[in-house]
Amino acid sequence: MGVSSVWVKKLWRRYRIDGAIPELRKPGRRPVETSEEEKDAILKAYQDYGGCAVLLEHVIDVVYGMHIPHNRVHRMMKEMGLVRDEPRKHGRRKWIRYERRYSNSLWHTDWKHLDGYGWLIAYEDDASRLITGYGLFNEATSEHAVEVLDRAMMHYGRPASILTDRGSQFYAVECDDKLKGLTAFEKYLIEHEIRQVFGRVQHPQTNGKIERFYRTVEERVHRFNSMDELVQWYNMKRPHMSLNLKTLETPYKAFIRKMPGEGTIIDDESGEIYHAQKV
Repeated sequence: MGVSSVWVKKLWRRYRIDGAIPELRKPGRRPVETSEEEKDAILKAYQDYGGCAVLLEHVIDVVYGMHIPHNRVHRMMKEMGLVRDEPRKHGRRKWIRYERRYSNSLWHTDWKHLDGYGWLIAYEDDASRLITGYGLFNEATSEHAVEVLDRAMMHYGRPASILTDRGSQFYAVECDDKLKGLTAFEKYLIEHEIRQVFGRVQHPQTNGKIERFYRTVEERVHRFNSMDELVQWYNMKRPHMSLNLKTLETPYKAFIRKMPGEGTIIDDESGEIYHAQKV
């Protein structure tokens, strides 16, 4: 029955002492009650930083000076209706996560339609998860993709490669399009010596990093006054699960840390040009 000999001896000892047959109880430790102060800290951390229980455990530890295990954080988030069960995450993934070592080695991009907002395109640095460029448009076109990319490169430099799908905004798929010439996006990459990398067909996990960002946008866009505020929060304030959680590292800090050498960056707020060097 899978009962250890040690546990059998403990039950037998209890029976000899008091003569009562031990009652069966729910296995495991009894859950620790969460105080109102801890509940307030969990709710405040979720509102300010978002993310899962593991992330919030570190945020509460560093920002609020209070340690609450992530299992208890998750239990309280479920009770408050902040998270939902995701059975697909319980099993082991068949693919292995990849990550570039240096900033600007690879950017991800794709289009996403947001109800009530229009078409969103974003460029995300693979190594740091920094959103280097984004834009909202009425239509998803190759010209708009180039417009946002050009603006992103002015701020954060030129990426060595860009990962896309084979959508018509990024790649001239049909024969007729090939006869007419390359898309504006393909021409721009050639002119700036940027390598275009294509994701595997019918395998969205290849470009999963940008898809995960879009999921965050869908979940939290209604909490901000604009897309600018949301991206500022994502880049500058919200620690990322894939980065250094002990220091609550944000994508912007990781982008600077993972730069291979010196690089020119334009400050988003002041517009001042400065040089960032890897420490």
